[in-house]
Amino acid sequence: MIRQIRPHLSKENDDSKPGCAFLVSTLREAFGALRSAQARGCSDIILISPPGAAGFMGAPWWMAMMAQLRSLQEADHASLPFIDILDCGSQAGRAVSALTRGQKHIVFDPASPQRKAVEMLAASLGATVLFKRPDGIQSFPLGIAHSSGE
Repeated sequence: MIRQIRPHLSKENDDSKPGCAFLVSTLREAFGALRSAQARGCSDIILISPPGAAGFMGAPWWMAMMAQLRSLQEADHASLPFIDILDCGSQAGRAVSALTRGQKHIVFDPASPQRKAVEMLAASLGATVLFKRPDGIQSFPLGIAHSSGE
């Protein structure tokens, strides 16, 4: 199971450019984060939900927001590739729901008794399960850095 996101971001990674990860919970924040990443010249962009968001906001909310963001980018002819990650906490049911709906990257608590089942499902669907949040997540629009242990 792949637990690193960076290799999946862009096929032409430029190590001289920084990678950027943003905590977003609204479409406005996500769009602003992309603009900020573009202005900074980020090579890899990650948009991540709040911790445990799948449990209180749901996978359909996250996936619809990310689809709308991609549609807005296409309409503006300013497509900037990014990876979106839904944090499922320790809720296996929410993780399964997200994965079977097509979410390609999730965070899932490795202490969960259902860890292996979630891993196996993700592998069968070509999805990635992270067992910790990426380092250096920026809260948009404040730009406050957070560690992976938010």
